[in-house]
Amino acid sequence: MASNVTNKTDPHSMNSRVFIGNLNTLVVKKSDVEAIFSKYGKIVGCSVHKGFAFVQYVNERNARAAVAGEDGRMIAGQVLDINLAAEPKVNRGKAGVKRSAAEMYGSVPEHPSPSPLLSSSFDLDYDFQRDYYDRMCSYPARVPPPPPIARAAVPSKRQRVSGNTPRRGKSGFNSKSGQRGSSSKSGKLKGDDLQAIKKELTQKKQKVDSLLESLEKIEKEQTGVDQG
Repeated sequence: MASNVTNKTDPHSMNSRVFIGNLNTLVVKKSDVEAIFSKYGKIVGCSVHKGFAFVQYVNERNARAAVAGEDGRMIAGQVLDINLAAEPKVNRGKAGVKRSAAEMYGSVPEHPSPSPLLSSSFDLDYDFQRDYYDRMCSYPARVPPPPPIARAAVPSKRQRVSGNTPRRGKSGFNSKSGQRGSSSKSGKLKGDDLQAIKKELTQKKQKVDSLLESLEKIEKEQTGVDQG
């Protein structure tokens, strides 16, 4: 596996370093990047960050071959934006505010450059990353749709008609006379229950009719207001 170091700032390293933008790093891992780009030459460094990665080759020829072969390729549903780290694309927008390595990665760079020349190259590398982030962040973020509102359970308005029908006694079936007495009693109870149910339904019907009349009256009044 290649080293994680891709921030060397000497000109030779800069010219042989490939920037891989618009990379779906939620799916693509470091091992995947190495497997894809190792066919263009020996990789001495590879670092994967959120949305982009760097691949460090031994020489510039390998880096340019990787750019020519992989730029515009779709991986994990996203089209790669690839070019040499030392040669940012002209149409990538205005240069953003330069950031230090500590601001980009949350830590001090492994090989800080003491000389002004190397420092400027180092800033170029991270300025390139900053510009890429400015360009990517300029697109409006997709807002996830709100979760569906759960419907509240509406209690049923139906009322259960409770009958006062007593349970039949088992003793009424022990003899013929018992059966006759039970059947006549049962018939009487059923008749009483039917009368009670009929009375209750009649009352409900009257209420429903009254409500319908009220609704019709309101509807007529509303129609008169709309026509006026």
